[in-house]
Amino acid sequence: MPQMKFSLIIPAYNEAENIGAVVSNLAAALRNSGDSFEIIVVNNGSADDTSAVLKKLPGEIPELMTTDVFPNQGYGNGVLAGLAVAQGDILGWMHADNQVSPKDVLLIYQNLKEKNLDFCKAVRVGRDEHWMRIIQSRVYNTFFRLLFGGELRDINGTPKIFKREMYEKLNLHSRDWFLDPEVVIKALRLGVAIGEVEIKWRMRPGGSSHVSQGTWMQFVKNLIKYKIGIEM
Repeated sequence: MPQMKFSLIIPAYNEAENIGAVVSNLAAALRNSGDSFEIIVVNNGSADDTSAVLKKLPGEIPELMTTDVFPNQGYGNGVLAGLAVAQGDILGWMHADNQVSPKDVLLIYQNLKEKNLDFCKAVRVGRDEHWMRIIQSRVYNTFFRLLFGGELRDINGTPKIFKREMYEKLNLHSRDWFLDPEVVIKALRLGVAIGEVEIKWRMRPGGSSHVSQGTWMQFVKNLIKYKIGIEM
């Protein structure tokens, strides 16, 4: 049986400018939960100084665990690598880009526990993005609901936090960005209790996004494949 209450996975690809602050601030916030926790950072094939930054942190943050994946095989692969070594009976993942307040991570975690949810995730609000990206997001989320039902508002929103019991039934396998919709699709199919929490989505303070312009269309194609029973 897991001895850790909460394990949070953070895949980091070329996030040397952000990962130190992300981990330090998260650890401080999660200590306020009163629960045992671990932060698992997966150095996801980084070519910058991410590894060097992480090596400086364990002494001051005993809750930190790091693991390396080389070469980079995708965002989802990094998350799955972290989940494979996680010890918590509550699990989750988030990005390493410092766009989420640590207080919001704690809020989602507490919401899952207090409402006895199986799965709780973020709804990103206040996003300062190009109008085309906003329209794409709305179309994508509407299309998802038409295909798979439910009333979830932000399918790709992270953090995503869930009970281990649910995770062990999912058989997640997407190695790319589609891991986010995959977990939602499979949770909906299980009929588990799902909640969403609005969080303020902050501007990335450093580095650059690793999501390409073609990712949105790939999401749509994969949703159709899942709907007709072709799982990648």
